[in-house]
Amino acid sequence: MSRKVWIAVAAAVLVAVAVIAFVATGGRHDDGTPAEQLSSWVTGTGLGQDLGALRQDGKDVNEVLSHHRGTGAMHTVCSVLSVTAESAHSNLPTPDTKTTQLLARAYTLEYEAGNDCYDAGVTGTALLKRSAEDRAEAQHIVEEALARVEAVTGATVSTTTTTQPTAGTGIFG
Repeated sequence: MSRKVWIAVAAAVLVAVAVIAFVATGGRHDDGTPAEQLSSWVTGTGLGQDLGALRQDGKDVNEVLSHHRGTGAMHTVCSVLSVTAESAHSNLPTPDTKTTQLLARAYTLEYEAGNDCYDAGVTGTALLKRSAEDRAEAQHIVEEALARVEAVTGATVSTTTTTQPTAGTGIFG
């Protein structure tokens, strides 16, 4: 698929996800205490799944690189990383300003990391290095955001995804 097609697909997915999230959460989370508002937002937007998906996308990039899967596989996993970051970003803002700032920064870094690794393919070492650094920084910021959510709500957020790729299928098989 060409880069223009990927961008068009990503834009369509973002719009669909944003509309679904808006409808599913009622569009607002301003009822109750700050803790209740943030807790409602976390649940309504699927924050844990978003963060788990971003973590897995980063692992997928590393997997493609370490197993020399080629430029096509690299373009695929990097595009997925960028789309996942855009999708997660569409759920912002949160009811808590500090959490919003942290997540916005992390999602932006993940998006940039996806674009850099896409542009690098498997041979652009400088872009691959920058992508890895951005992903690492984003994960550090995600941990800060999760700590903030826990401080406000008193609850931890599980960041596991509900589905895992089946071994021996897809680009890793």
